[in-house]
Amino acid sequence: MKQYKYLVVAGCSQTYGQGCYSYEIYPQLLADKLKLQLINLATSGTGWYSVEANIMSFIKNNKNILNECFFILQISQLERRLNYEELPICRTDVWEKWNIKYMSPVDMSVQGYNDWEKYGENKPSWWLHASQKQYKSTQWCTIESTNRNLIKFPEHKHYSNSLHHWKLGKNHSIQPPYIQEQFEELMSHWGLRISSLHLFLKNLNIDHIIVDGYSPLLSYKLNFTNYYDTNDEYEMVKEFWSTNTIGIDVDDVMIYDFKNIQVGWIFDSIDIKYKIDDVVLWSLYQFKPHQTEWNIDGGHAGPLGMKLIADTVYKSLVNKGWIS
Repeated sequence: MKQYKYLVVAGCSQTYGQGCYSYEIYPQLLADKLKLQLINLATSGTGWYSVEANIMSFIKNNKNILNECFFILQISQLERRLNYEELPICRTDVWEKWNIKYMSPVDMSVQGYNDWEKYGENKPSWWLHASQKQYKSTQWCTIESTNRNLIKFPEHKHYSNSLHHWKLGKNHSIQPPYIQEQFEELMSHWGLRISSLHLFLKNLNIDHIIVDGYSPLLSYKLNFTNYYDTNDEYEMVKEFWSTNTIGIDVDDVMIYDFKNIQVGWIFDSIDIKYKIDDVVLWSLYQFKPHQTEWNIDGGHAGPLGMKLIADTVYKSLVNKGWIS
């Protein structure tokens, strides 16, 4: 077992410690418990792209101490900081014979559709088939049917605040026609990005663990461990991520069936030693009283919530043999 000197963490506000003093945040509590020096590369409001960039910058510039580092990578929200231009969310039939039904807006600007009446707007007068490459334009790729007007993909349900609208139109009353399939493409996108960084780190023999912060990606099977103070909290967590719509206005809520995710095999390819897949950190304190030291605002842990996270991650590190 390596003798670590540094605990390097990356993530969003959950790991940055928004709303807490630096000595109260879970990375610092964990570093103190492990007797390691904390290097906190997390930033509020960021997503997985930031984790990738910050970790890569650290590796590139600190090769001499990598063997002394243990990394914790926290996955943020599903819809956080997406590059929509490169995300395959546009429905088209051009590659349908290969079972590829979605392209990115960038690809669509070149490829278009075979059946314009079914999948696209009225065929522009200047359009020729995509195989005639002299005609290329992005002018037509702004139609609502491609969901380009989607402000954010839904995390799981339609939260009440305006940042999480997933329906279209001025009054957010139009159900996007391909939202479930587009959500699958989003899960595939993150699966590739997360597993790619993991394999890169593993290839360099860099010790690390990845954990879900706000969404069940690694923990998509919803086989949560009962880390909670009461059974009621544990049942509420399982209910929140389930597809049970009892007491929910289904017309106003998107329910995503995480247990039947089509790209689960990507997350399964990450060895259990390198991931915490039985908890979403946010859920550890979400059902505690808000505006308290447990949960300062509904989305961020207070000092007591941070201690819950630190204890849970510590237990996982011991169980997986990273620390004795």
